[in-house]
Amino acid sequence: MSKALEMFMEKASINENVMKTLREISKRSLKEILSYIIKGERDATGLYTFLHQNMPEEYAKKKFKEFVEIEESHDKRVRTIFEGLFPGEEPLDMPLNSWAEVLAEKDFRLKNVEDYLTVLRIGMDTEKLSEAIYIVLMERLEDPEHKRIMSELANDERDHYEFLKKEYDFYSKVEAKKSLEELVRELREKKGA
Repeated sequence: MSKALEMFMEKASINENVMKTLREISKRSLKEILSYIIKGERDATGLYTFLHQNMPEEYAKKKFKEFVEIEESHDKRVRTIFEGLFPGEEPLDMPLNSWAEVLAEKDFRLKNVEDYLTVLRIGMDTEKLSEAIYIVLMERLEDPEHKRIMSELANDERDHYEFLKKEYDFYSKVEAKKSLEELVRELREKKGA
């Protein structure tokens, strides 16, 4: 594993599952890593489309629409690099959990704050993994322009993570306050009985 990737993993607060995936993918060929990130960008687009369509709050809805457009542009930019490096070839079918498919299969809905927090956790993990994979690609690619593009994409993923983290922190406090209010109400009811 490269020094830059090790430093990223040390600094980033990412869960063990993301770290395991990152270790595994960093051992793959350039073609496999590019294929993996292309699929990942499509999945991120699906996740943000889901959030855009299901959010009642206008600000977040607008922000997730922006993310959809950014992720679509990432897909195009990485695909262009892939096609330049592997002309006439299609990206490989890389095994990858598809969060968009999981949400669709389970007919997942944002019914409450906990549902939103679940989706935000998935998004945060996805963004950390994507940022790290772009760092791996930045190191593997030889063309300076490709390296520059990977750096830009890694920065975009970091920005997405930061927005998701702020949302998560805010709604975690909302959920904690709601739980505390329910506990106090239950204790009062028991005390009155």
